Amino acid sequence: MLLRIYLTLLACATLAFVSSVPTYAQVRNFSPVTDAVLQNPDPGDWLSWRRTLDGWGYSPLDEIDTDNVGDLRLVWSWGLEAGVSQTTPVVHDGVMYVANPGNVVQALDARNGDFIWEFRYEMDERRRAGAQMRSLAIYEDLVIL
Repeated sequence: MLLRIYLTLLACATLAFVSSVPTYAQVRNFSPVTDAVLQNPDPGDWLSWRRTLDGWGYSPLDEIDTDNVGDLRLVWSWGLEAGVSQTTPVVHDGVMYVANPGNVVQALDARNGDFIWEFRYEMDERRRAGAQMRSLAIYEDLVIL
């Protein structure tokens, strides 16, 4: 009988521990953002406010030119959480990371807008949940809010 109680308590403690371990959102084939990547981002990435550390704000991609710019059309859109937002999405390896008001981060497939994951930071009640978001950063394997 004592062994049965002990095993039950051990099972409950193990379950409580496993359920308290944080889980992390993951993107398939994610490559870490290193200092070298920040210095010379892939042409398809937009890793900071103006894309490059020198603030150039220019995309080297050449798929859109004066001959086809008039043919552009909306392919997908995504609604943000309610509140003030002045954020620039960050794009890395085909994934768009978007900061939303209320400390919500979402990862979307940049090609089609498909939802990948979402993180909601639980704020202390005394802080303003609707405070505006400026932007995100990615470094190594972290998305920094």
